[in-house]
Amino acid sequence: MHVQIHISMKRKSFLSLGTGILAASSFKSANAKILDAQYNDVVSMSNSGYQEFDWKTLRTLFPLNNDRIFLNNGTMGITPYPVLKAVQNSFEKIAETAEYPHHSDNLEKILGEIIGADAKEIGITKNVSEGINHICWGLDLKRGDEVILTEHEHVGGCLAWLYRAKIDGIVIKTFALGKTADETLNNLNAAITKKTKAIAVPHIPCTIGQILPVKEICTLAKSKNIISCIDGAHPLGMIQFNVKDIGCDYYAGCFHKWALGPIGTGWLYISQQRMQETKIFHVAAYSANEFNMRSNPPSMGPILDQASRYSYGTFCGPLHIGATKALEFYQKIGPSRIEARVKFLAEKLQNSLLEFGDKIEMLTPTEEKSRGAQIGFRIKQSKKDNPNIGFVNHARSNQMILRHVAENGLDNIRISTHYYNSEEEIEQCVSLLKTYAFG
Repeated sequence: MHVQIHISMKRKSFLSLGTGILAASSFKSANAKILDAQYNDVVSMSNSGYQEFDWKTLRTLFPLNNDRIFLNNGTMGITPYPVLKAVQNSFEKIAETAEYPHHSDNLEKILGEIIGADAKEIGITKNVSEGINHICWGLDLKRGDEVILTEHEHVGGCLAWLYRAKIDGIVIKTFALGKTADETLNNLNAAITKKTKAIAVPHIPCTIGQILPVKEICTLAKSKNIISCIDGAHPLGMIQFNVKDIGCDYYAGCFHKWALGPIGTGWLYISQQRMQETKIFHVAAYSANEFNMRSNPPSMGPILDQASRYSYGTFCGPLHIGATKALEFYQKIGPSRIEARVKFLAEKLQNSLLEFGDKIEMLTPTEEKSRGAQIGFRIKQSKKDNPNIGFVNHARSNQMILRHVAENGLDNIRISTHYYNSEEEIEQCVSLLKTYAFG
């Protein structure tokens, strides 16, 4: 079934879709085409702010059903048509030409431009968990050495550290997040001892979406000769950041959340200063340039002195192309415009929730620099049993997708707001909560 979306002359001023018609085919049909009209460009409108930008028209570039409200971008982003088209075209080209995908640094270069890193400091991975494992096992840690984490870790961000503690005897310590950036930093500082060798924290925890003061954390770590490792699953595509400005030693991120890239694509940053001393245990093609099985004894050349050594072996070239397209899409719309938009929606949501007073417990700080595009809270004073997971399930039954955070007994609701969401969807969510929990 084909759907035609006609763009008005006003909207054409910033959104060019070939003939002005976006024709999308159902992905459920094996022979369907993603788009009949090729996506051309999204013009940045440098003279317009995020409030004047035509977000409603931009929403037509996403295949998400119009009757579904998706407020769980913290788990995965909705991939737009241009990215899906790039992925499918690449798969088709491989099948048609028998052209095996070869490694290039195109993705590393565009990502480096966005996060302020050299392409040689970036390796492409499958996900954040893979990057965290490279960091964890690559550090020279001994029994009794301490690594500090938060109490709000994702399983992919902490399990490698916990397992290494189990088999190598390193010591894992945690600290509580504060209601402000200063309080969080003070809590961390209090946990540091002479045995602390690494601080491994999320830039934005998956649980409540709080932005941690990572620059100050890394400055503190450096002043005490402690290694800094950042779990960056959420920032890319949500907020602007520069890894050099942050001053971290390691940073692991992904493309499939806020950057709206294909699932199964991630990245790892290792500062050039830490590259040589970082151990590597998993190597394959692209980790080294030379090997000789006919020499006596068989030999290999040196491991590459760049992070692409972690982009080893056969990889899914079409997904890399999709991730590149997603970053280009992000740049076309404008990183500053996107950050302002998603934060505006999150602030609107938080303020609406705060109007319930003591009926809810707000977990995400109201401090502006500590609030991103995810709001975490708990329902209080409700007659419902297990109201938090109950509301998430109730919302899902009403075609509204949220996230219940059950990890570590937190039992809270997390709502993520991306630019394809609308103010009306935020209002519908708050209204549904009021009816369910307090009606």
